[in-house]
Amino acid sequence: MQRKGAWGYVMAPVTMVTMATMARLEGHDASVMDCPAEGIAFPAMLDAVARLAPDAVFVNTSTPSIDDDLAAADGIAARCPRRPTAVLYGIHPTTCFEEVLARGRGVDCCVLGEPELTVQALIAALSKGAPPSSVAGIAWRDAAGNAAKTPARPPIADLDTLPLPDWSLVDTGNYRLPLDRKKFLLVNTNRGCPYRCTFCNAYAYYGRTPRHRSVGHVLRELEAGVRVHGVKNFMFWAEEFVLDRAFVLELSEAIVRSGLDIRWVCNSRVDAVTPELLAAIRRAGCWNIAFGIESGDQRILDLTNKRTTLEQVRAAVSMARDAGLQVTGHVILGFPQDTRETIAATGRFVDSLDLDFVQYYCAMPYPGTELHGEALQQGWLASDDWTRWEHNQSVLDYPGLTAAETMRLRRRLMMRWYLTPRRILRTLRNHVRRPSDARALLSRLGGFIRWM
Repeated sequence: MQRKGAWGYVMAPVTMVTMATMARLEGHDASVMDCPAEGIAFPAMLDAVARLAPDAVFVNTSTPSIDDDLAAADGIAARCPRRPTAVLYGIHPTTCFEEVLARGRGVDCCVLGEPELTVQALIAALSKGAPPSSVAGIAWRDAAGNAAKTPARPPIADLDTLPLPDWSLVDTGNYRLPLDRKKFLLVNTNRGCPYRCTFCNAYAYYGRTPRHRSVGHVLRELEAGVRVHGVKNFMFWAEEFVLDRAFVLELSEAIVRSGLDIRWVCNSRVDAVTPELLAAIRRAGCWNIAFGIESGDQRILDLTNKRTTLEQVRAAVSMARDAGLQVTGHVILGFPQDTRETIAATGRFVDSLDLDFVQYYCAMPYPGTELHGEALQQGWLASDDWTRWEHNQSVLDYPGLTAAETMRLRRRLMMRWYLTPRRILRTLRNHVRRPSDARALLSRLGGFIRWM
C-alpha cells in the first residue's frame, strides 16, 4: 500500500481481509495485522506474530516497501520457534519473483497475479502437508535453490464467488478520510483493464480482461458496511471503474432504490463518461470522480499509448462539474518525451481545468511496465534503491531532464496549485463545516506537505 504519511490516511486492506475471510469459512484460524494502520512498530509486529505461532504468514507488498517486507519475512522466520511458511503477494513479487526469492531467505514462495484463489489453494495444500510447488500460480525455490514457477492460474471468471470481506477482522475505525476523518472502506467493483498504457503494470495482477461483480453482490457489501460496521463512505476501487457503462448505471440505480445513505468516490478514463452516467452516479451518492489526465501535451499522451485527447479531458471535467461532482485530476511528469517546456505546458493545462484536487506524480518505471523495459535498455535508471520508487520521487535520468529536475518541477507545480488563495478557499468551503473538520484537515496537512 502507499506510505501512510503521503496522504495522511491508509486504505483498508480489502484483499487481505477477503483472503482471511475465505480461510475462516473453510475452518482455518485466520487473523489480519495491518501494522501501519494500527501503529504497530517492527519489533512489536515480530512479537505479535511469534505469539500467534501461525502455520503460514501472507505479506502484502509493493515495490517501494519490498525491502521492509523482505525484512519482515526474514524476521518472522528467525523469531518464531516453529518457522511458518512465508508468502509474499502483490504486483512486485509477481513481476520480480526471482529477485524476491534470491534476496528473501525467509520467503518461501510468491503468489503470481490475482491472489485470492491461489492463496485458498495454497492454504489447502499446506494443511495437507503438500508443498507450494503443487499449487498453480506460485513461484518457489526448486531443490537447487533456483526460482521456479508453477503453471499460471487464470483470472477469477466469476467475482461473485468471492465472499464479502469480513471487516470485523480489522478495526474499521483506523480507516478515515483525510479531510473530514469519517470512516471509509474500499469496495472492489471490477477488475482487469484492456488498455496498454506504457506506465501501468496493473495487468500483471488482474489481467487485461474486464470482469465486474454483479450489482446485487456489490450492494450486499455496501449494506453490510452501513448496517454492520457503521460506515457510510466508500471508495469504489478498480483500475477503471467506468469500463462497463451499463454496469455503472445499473449499480447507481440500485443504490438509489435501496435507500442507502452513502457517499462514495470512483475513477474513470476521460473518454468513458457521459452526462447521463455522471448524473446517475451523483444521484447515487458519488461526490468525487478522479480522472487520469496524465499530461497536458497531446504528443506525450499519444506516445504513452493513453488513447485519449486533451479535448476529451476538458469535456470530461466540464461534464462532471455540470453534474455537481467534485473532480480530482491525476497527472504524471517526467515521461521519456517530457521536457521543461512540456511540463510547463502540462501545468498550464491543468490550471485551466475546473478541478478540486490535483495530484502530480513522477513517472515511475515499475517492473512489468513498458516504461521499465525502455528505461533499462536506454540506461535511464538513476537508482536501484526500491525505497525511492514512490511517485513523489523520480528515478529516471534523461539526457535533457534529470530525476532531480523532474522532482523540483513537480514540487513547484504542486505548491503553485494548492497554495493559490481561491483554491484554498474552495477547499475550506467544500470540506470544513465545523471545528472538527478544521482540526482534521490541519492534522493531515504536515504529511501532505512532506509528500509534496
